[in-house]
Amino acid sequence: MNRPMFHLNMGLYDYVLEPVATGYKAVTPDFVREGVSNVFANVDMPYIFINDFLQGRGQQGMEDLSRFLVNSVFGLGGLFNVASKLDLPRHDNSLGVTLGVWGVPQGPYLVLPFYGPSSLRSLPGLAMTIFVGPAYYLTSAPAQYALTGMGIINTGYIDEPKIRMVQDAVNPYVFMRNAWEQHEQYLISGGTVSKNQLLEGLQLPPPAASTPDQVTQSHESKKGNP
Repeated sequence: MNRPMFHLNMGLYDYVLEPVATGYKAVTPDFVREGVSNVFANVDMPYIFINDFLQGRGQQGMEDLSRFLVNSVFGLGGLFNVASKLDLPRHDNSLGVTLGVWGVPQGPYLVLPFYGPSSLRSLPGLAMTIFVGPAYYLTSAPAQYALTGMGIINTGYIDEPKIRMVQDAVNPYVFMRNAWEQHEQYLISGGTVSKNQLLEGLQLPPPAASTPDQVTQSHESKKGNP
């Protein structure tokens, strides 16, 4: 079921999310999109620093907590990314990573509808993101739908380069699966996995072969010809 679900998600991105995200980009100025992305990133920070501390990574937790407080107070609720200017890093984290640090095996790899790659170990983290998200605490259903929809559109806009990389891979399904699993392992290991290890198994598109015209143009440019 994973492969059909993968193709369903990619189709939804191509025919639904991408056009909406493209329209969003066309009608909003850069500073508005940046502000929206900053707010949603800041909203995720409690979920991140809670898992930092659950993993026993105190320094990382303090950095993420400090980032959340700085952006919430001095960045007007996260609208402005003041923390990055103060060199406070942002870490990626989840409950699935916490369970991995605790020794819980990954279990079967899963592709979830509308969500994407996951695993049996990561499923509890999905519920946690719902309960720590602001939409859960809104009493107005229209407000919940509006906030959730805005988050989806923002995600589509932010993830566009990643989706393009998947689509350009030799085997997009295998590429996404390997990339997701290796990223999870990287987070679980605390960043001790090397970049070469992370790239193992990823099926990147082969470099484009140079045509005779391209070779000639390259040779002429080296000689200083226009």
